[in-house]
Amino acid sequence: MAKKNSSSKDEIVIASSLLSESDERLEKLFDELESGSLETLENAARQIITLSTALLGAFFGLLAFKDAPAYLGYVEVKAVGAVALTAFLLSLLLALRAISPKRYDFPRASLTAKRRALNEMLGRKQNSVIWASWAFGIGALLMLVAALDILLLRL
Repeated sequence: MAKKNSSSKDEIVIASSLLSESDERLEKLFDELESGSLETLENAARQIITLSTALLGAFFGLLAFKDAPAYLGYVEVKAVGAVALTAFLLSLLLALRAISPKRYDFPRASLTAKRRALNEMLGRKQNSVIWASWAFGIGALLMLVAALDILLLRL
């Protein structure tokens, strides 16, 4: 609890105590989580980039065959495939946004400005990774729909 000292109007006295051992461990854990958050988000974005690129390569490889399978001629398969390709491409772009460098201008001596910049970095990367994950998931779901359509209705 803070209270003003009667001898000096500008002085504030705050009563405090040492942290317990479990509180110190908790504080240390949260410090490690915060410092590792940027790296974790960038690693997740890199995984999405790898998966999206592989699936885009597989899609384009399938389209490159001279004698395309007959099921690729169906409008439904083409439509679902086109939307899946778009979702994978969007996922790739959003994941690239998460790992792309961005300039943050802030006064070097201001901890408040540094905290604000860190929160902005984390927020930008987190939003990009979340949206990239959703786009990738939608693309994967559409690819599953196309595969089931081909297997159950076309073969």
